[in-house]
Amino acid sequence: MQNEKMMKNGRRLIKYSGQVFTPDYLVSNILDYSNYAGAGILHKHVIDNSCGDGAFLCEIVDRYCQVFLENSTDRTALKDELQAYIHGIEIEETAYQNCLYNLDTVVSNYGLAKIEWDILHQDALTTTKYDGRMDFVVGNPPYVRVHNLKSHYDLVKTFLFATGGMTDLYLVFYELGLRMLNLNGCLCYVTPSSWLTSLAATHMRTYLFRHQNLTCLIDLGHFQAFEGVTTYTLIALIKNNIQTETVAYYRYDRTAKDRVFVDYLPLKDMYIHNEFYLANRQQLLELRRIMLYPSKKYVCVKNGFATLADKVFIGIIPFKQFVIPVIKASTGVWQSAFFPYDEKGRPYSKSVIFRNETVALYLNDHKESLLKQKNEKECPNWYLYGRTQALKDVFKNKLAITTLIRDVSSIKLNSAPIGTGVYSGLYILATVSQDEVRSLILSEDFISYVQALRNYKSGGYYTFNSKALERYLNFKLTAKYDGIKNFSKWESGFSEGYLRFV
Repeated sequence: MQNEKMMKNGRRLIKYSGQVFTPDYLVSNILDYSNYAGAGILHKHVIDNSCGDGAFLCEIVDRYCQVFLENSTDRTALKDELQAYIHGIEIEETAYQNCLYNLDTVVSNYGLAKIEWDILHQDALTTTKYDGRMDFVVGNPPYVRVHNLKSHYDLVKTFLFATGGMTDLYLVFYELGLRMLNLNGCLCYVTPSSWLTSLAATHMRTYLFRHQNLTCLIDLGHFQAFEGVTTYTLIALIKNNIQTETVAYYRYDRTAKDRVFVDYLPLKDMYIHNEFYLANRQQLLELRRIMLYPSKKYVCVKNGFATLADKVFIGIIPFKQFVIPVIKASTGVWQSAFFPYDEKGRPYSKSVIFRNETVALYLNDHKESLLKQKNEKECPNWYLYGRTQALKDVFKNKLAITTLIRDVSSIKLNSAPIGTGVYSGLYILATVSQDEVRSLILSEDFISYVQALRNYKSGGYYTFNSKALERYLNFKLTAKYDGIKNFSKWESGFSEGYLRFV
């Protein structure tokens, strides 16, 4: 790729405004998936509205020059077309200047110079000159949580896609990009995949579901395409001139550096509780059944202790009173915990706890760290756990489970009997036998379910929360003991009722 060789000083690292620089193979992928290739790109407007130092624009210009010169030697006309059809916006001065330099370097290989590039050095959030004009909007928008923005917070919150939850700037750039498209235009971005399910992206998903213009999703999964940054990303293709009830779903092959087709997914099947889910059709059907069916409650899944000071409350405890065994669910390792609570999870009075001199000495030795820079008046219960979760279930039989898994062999599932606690993970209370619960969790079905939730973690792992595990177990147990009756009819009724509210 020519643009990589021509980046000024060979630097293409982290963008100043929260964006990471895009590797050349991904730039080419996105342009190819947008169909920005061949003779069809001539006389078509294209923009990268957060262009940085020009990764996308350099490849765009290179393609345009090659295609044009295959059919013409009129370099004056080529210069005019580059000035007329290729656009960009960049707010940062250094990146903007680098972009101009890099574009000039690209066209110098084609005997061109002194191009008056239509690259704006300004804030894309306040730019309207391109609205409704673009045939292609491509790029890698900035990833900045709205509370980290140094300015323009109020401006960002005026965008529809930014009005739900703790939004991210890249969601605003989806709205900007869609606004820039003409009636036949297409948008292709690589962004974090969190918009599929996040609260912040609720309005964006509703928009896409109603307009049915989302045509393709390419999930990069665990693959880390951006050097020095851990982020789980996908490529989304949206076309204004298409209304489709299906989305082409691909996975990204990190070796081939290209997409691999998985399935055509009905949009209505992907859309579950106002969130989008990606899986093959069989997995998606099972996911819908688990998430939508009104299962009976055979199990309850909860989060373990949250002492907020594990180094004090858990480990080597130099006394025996108020001490119980605890298991670290994430590792399966047993330790001791100071547990100043009765069998119903109620705290003992301070006088009772401090009556034991060894206990009092231990707590006072750690008082400063437990107060966390507060005084005793502000934090009168400084000697107790930071939160009350899981306290009432110590004297119940439980199963402790890690929330980080990769395959069946990686699942840590351990019995935590009466009188023991659980921390750093989840625990399960069940009305059926623990062996039955184990058999449901230690299965490929459970792995498939967790994979479909797509909560990626490094090292090829996935994570899940208490609600997801509880939903899975209750569905499976309901199916076994009660049967799943008339699911299609029930699902249809649910969907019709739900869609009236989106």
